[in-house]
Amino acid sequence: MKLSYHYLMLLNQSAFQKQVYEHLEHLDMSIGQPKILDFLLDEDGCIQKKIAIGCQIEPASVTSILAKMEKEEYVRREQEGGNRRSLYVYLTPKGKEAAYEVRRVMEEIEEKALKELSKEERELLLTLLKKANKGLLGSMFAGQ
Repeated sequence: MKLSYHYLMLLNQSAFQKQVYEHLEHLDMSIGQPKILDFLLDEDGCIQKKIAIGCQIEPASVTSILAKMEKEEYVRREQEGGNRRSLYVYLTPKGKEAAYEVRRVMEEIEEKALKELSKEERELLLTLLKKANKGLLGSMFAGQ
């Protein structure tokens, strides 16, 4: 079997996601929740559209994931400045705690995945992945 870019990316994503959910099993999170919690650690108080773009999740799916997360008290959604079209999403204290745990788990698995790489190889890998993502996602990754 040829280990092509697409095959290696799919394999890596599947293995990474499986390990994340295994480590977070006690939180009983559904698909998309860890990614959104991790995103909100850096972008707390953003609009749902930005979450959809940043997490590469369809806007309708983000709406349903956030509704569940709001019910589970991980996030709260608020209108600001009388703008009824945009809801801003904030982590609750429970959400921040879960988000920090998600980040810790992701960093732990990332370290496991990259343990055989030198610092220079890690930097090169990130540079190359950013270029590949820019090719797929366009300007979203420009300048990063």
